Amino acid sequence: MRTSPIRDLLLSRGAILAESHGVEVVSRFGDDVAAEYRAVRDAVGLTDFSFMTRHRVPEAGLDLLERYATGPVANIRFGRLLHTMAANEEGLVEADLYIANNDEELLVLGESLVGDEATAQVLAKLGGAEAGLEDLAAGTALIGIDGYQAFAVVKALFGPDVLGLPYLSIETYDLSGAQVRLMRAGKTSEFGYLLLVPSDAAAMAWERLERAGEPHGIRPVGMEAHCVLRLDGRFFNVHEEGRKVRDPLALGLQWMIDFGKEEHRGRKAIADRRAAGPGRKVVGVSAAEGAALEAGEKILHQGEIVAEVVTAAFSPTIGRSMGLALFERPYAYAGLSFETADGRTVDTISLPPFMPKSLGVKLDEM
Repeated sequence: MRTSPIRDLLLSRGAILAESHGVEVVSRFGDDVAAEYRAVRDAVGLTDFSFMTRHRVPEAGLDLLERYATGPVANIRFGRLLHTMAANEEGLVEADLYIANNDEELLVLGESLVGDEATAQVLAKLGGAEAGLEDLAAGTALIGIDGYQAFAVVKALFGPDVLGLPYLSIETYDLSGAQVRLMRAGKTSEFGYLLLVPSDAAAMAWERLERAGEPHGIRPVGMEAHCVLRLDGRFFNVHEEGRKVRDPLALGLQWMIDFGKEEHRGRKAIADRRAAGPGRKVVGVSAAEGAALEAGEKILHQGEIVAEVVTAAFSPTIGRSMGLALFERPYAYAGLSFETADGRTVDTISLPPFMPKSLGVKLDEM
């Protein structure tokens, strides 16, 4: 099982580990997941994302990624990232991807529903060796800084220049002699940054981030909190709704797909379903105050089952249970009321159901 280069450091901070598709992940730090969630919404969270796949392709290997990803890889401008996905041959979600155009290299960061070996086989079949594909997982770590005050932490380490980085961009910096690829990204609706660092500098980078973030209330955050942050921030979570629904059209992921591309894995299957028209769609739902939602429970309209909850959690920000449900198309709209089998009211809602604090910060005025 692949583990993080900073595994021992994470354990010393109280990390509770779990396995996901053959890779070790940090589920949480201690027992207070709500506090980890609040750190991101109100301050800063520090997360090890080294469970993600990490590959490098030289600029000449662009065609490989065009065949692998559903999005328009050839259109990524220098210094920018594309948030897209990889589908399998049946046109179902296989991985959530960031692809970065960084000078003469293309970097691919993935949260995958298949193991490293299966991903390697797919990339090999698509021509990875000929394209010069390099697996970076063994030689790097991936660290995330997310939160309302995340910008202040990266500014302390890399200088005020980072405040000018637009969302979905990449820049290379020096950190105590280590080359760090800094990406402004994230899936929480607050400020977010990813640091791709060499394995031998990963512990140093984590500790430098801790010290820089101390005045801003930084704390380590695991994936349990990130799942809630993605849910109420309405960022796609491949590990929850992605794993359970799989169909990118029902998931509303059309924005990740370039329907004009001539070739990518799963293209025909996706096109065929699109032509037929998706019969179901994922919509945000919220329970009444004090009531709970559970994944798997049915949602009814006049006694007829019209949806199933695919993921749910308590949102500390709105103070109630919310989730995503897969609705039959005629009922897949926000602003409607339904009920569960035991009579609890469930409303469909637009997401996110609140204004993230980060949207009130104007970095260009600092």
